[in-house]
Amino acid sequence: MNIKAFFEAQKEKNTKIVIDESLSNYKISARKHLELHTKLGHLADETKCYKYWIGDEINFDNDVVFSKYIDCFSNIISVGIDKGYDSIDEVPIKPNDYCLSDQFLNLFIDLNDLIISPSEDHYITLIEDFISLGITLGYSDSKISNGFINT
Repeated sequence: MNIKAFFEAQKEKNTKIVIDESLSNYKISARKHLELHTKLGHLADETKCYKYWIGDEINFDNDVVFSKYIDCFSNIISVGIDKGYDSIDEVPIKPNDYCLSDQFLNLFIDLNDLIISPSEDHYITLIEDFISLGITLGYSDSKISNGFINT
């Protein structure tokens, strides 16, 4: 999937954010990572993929999940811009057979890898896994692109 347009759209969105200038670069970065962890958790919560008990059938509002997915993706792209990874043009789309809960757990690992050992390779893995999550949720690459660019 070509993600160059994602970086360009996010750069435009980022110009509208007023950042607290009293915060150090470290604190801003730490808070952006925490924000990303939090939003990923909210997305997982919305899907209810963590449920392991028998009870009500798991249903979720696809529009709400898609909105949270795009919001989370926006944070991932923004982190990439901050780290200087915005020259990436293409990311391979890798559908997988993992269940949603495994995919979310892998994404949390990807985020931690990026924090502990920042590299473009770890960032690409995060994006690949996040796009794969979108595919599992039923979103095509064009739906993801349109949703991201048009919000």
